[in-house]
Amino acid sequence: MIKRVTVFVIIAVLTLFSIISTSSCIRQQEFGDLIICSEVDPVTFSPLDNKNSFDIGIQKIFAAIKVSGVRASDIWKFIWINEDTEEVIAQSTDRYSSEGSGYIKGYLSNYVTPGKEAGIIGEPGNYRVEFYHNGSLITSADFIIEYPEMKLIDVVLSNEIDEIGQPVSVMESFNPDEIIYTCLKFNSQIKGETAGVRWYRGDDELLGEEEITIEIDYYLPLYIVFKITNYELWPIGDYRIEVFGSSFTVQEYHYEITEGEISEATFNSRKMYQSDLGFSILYPDGWSYADNEIDEGLEINFTPDSDNINVVIDIRVLKEDYAPSEEQYSDFAEELIRDIGDFSEDSEVEKTESTGETNGVAYRQINYSHPVENIEGLDISIIFIKQDNMLYLLIKVSGIYYRTFANNVLSRMLESLSFD
Repeated sequence: MIKRVTVFVIIAVLTLFSIISTSSCIRQQEFGDLIICSEVDPVTFSPLDNKNSFDIGIQKIFAAIKVSGVRASDIWKFIWINEDTEEVIAQSTDRYSSEGSGYIKGYLSNYVTPGKEAGIIGEPGNYRVEFYHNGSLITSADFIIEYPEMKLIDVVLSNEIDEIGQPVSVMESFNPDEIIYTCLKFNSQIKGETAGVRWYRGDDELLGEEEITIEIDYYLPLYIVFKITNYELWPIGDYRIEVFGSSFTVQEYHYEITEGEISEATFNSRKMYQSDLGFSILYPDGWSYADNEIDEGLEINFTPDSDNINVVIDIRVLKEDYAPSEEQYSDFAEELIRDIGDFSEDSEVEKTESTGETNGVAYRQINYSHPVENIEGLDISIIFIKQDNMLYLLIKVSGIYYRTFANNVLSRMLESLSFD
């Protein structure tokens, strides 16, 4: 989310002088020095300070000049110029007075402010203000907008960022399946500076590190976001993040991974898979499927659209010549789980069996649970249904963390299964 301010949408506003003389006598024209300042007197418009250097975040810069002996109908003009590029960033012109005639004396001031989109008056560099009277250059003054010092002003941990890269919420606790966004907010971003994060489990188990070098100057507050992910579920426990960079000292932040609640899958859309083999089954909202004819019959793979949900449900329809007998179901299931989970014979797997009925059709269910340290591991269910000389297998594979979620999905799908 780094970009360069290249368009100056600057607003120039006239602030009128304070003293008007209506005398018809010819007066000698006099012009004082053009003074650059950050504030003028609200009554006399005279400068309250004299500055030629401003921070990048300045929201108003004044140019003020004392005039005397000018006619009300005379024309003034201010031109604001970026001396480094010779670009005119703002200009304004008008009569000294739109009412009356005669001669005028007092302070005339003009100021610039950031445009709504630009956010700054101008990029760091050298500037010049020119003052004209009736088209003739009278005087000018120089000022500088300083290059900012890049400073870290906030660090936020969140599980979500919006479309412009800002954290949606501030969090110190995350679920095992969540992405952790580490959001570093800087007052500005300067080309060549670096920023990075290291994340640890416990005190000293380094899990990863990421660092970037800023390629483009940006002069407004903005977040740099590091997306911290894990290929598997985050184990429950305490973690810490180190934030480091070339413009600030290392800072440390702590967070924890806790076992949070998982919302149940919904079937509100009544999404249904219908097969030419004469059966139909509902599947959850936000899920999709892929089916494939195989020598043995048919295979359908149902998966959530979110990569973060570690659940898969397969349906396999086996022709009679490829289907095991009821006495072979247990051995057949053992072969399946070894292919699915790559379990060795020494793996500590909990196995349970049960029977049931759905829509008048009997089934047999074999469950395997392979819990390991923390919330890792697999939970597998295989349901056998014999119907019309075909064997239907419903196979659920999920991480231990998603076991209850996946079992509910499997149960709802099984309840909806119907045969022609």
